[in-house]
Amino acid sequence: MVTERRLYQRVPVQVSAIVTTEDGVRINVVAVDVSSDGLGVECNTKQRNIITPGGSFVRDGKPVAVFVDLNLPGTDESAAKIAARCHVVFSRRLSSDQCKIGLRYVDIENDGHERLVHFIDKMIRDMHQIN
Repeated sequence: MVTERRLYQRVPVQVSAIVTTEDGVRINVVAVDVSSDGLGVECNTKQRNIITPGGSFVRDGKPVAVFVDLNLPGTDESAAKIAARCHVVFSRRLSSDQCKIGLRYVDIENDGHERLVHFIDKMIRDMHQIN
């Protein structure tokens, strides 16, 4: 049994997201989990090397910063559109050509954090109803 060691529970998702690097390069990735503190995205190694050159998530002694646009699923009225500045907290190779990057929110625009928490709460309720 795996115990969740996170302060903020993460929920699995499979949604497209756009990561924009500090240099303005926009990269389409897949968000695979979200929490109220951050998210995990998967990409290929070429994309990872653009986001975190060589897998390094520290640049000039500071965490690499990116901007993320994320559209979480829901009804038209309740879809959670999230735009956030994030720091890269880890970069991990999953296979020879796939990587996962962990991102922690630094700043979420407008009421994005409220929409995110609402989405996570709904996902957790739905998961508990299934079990």
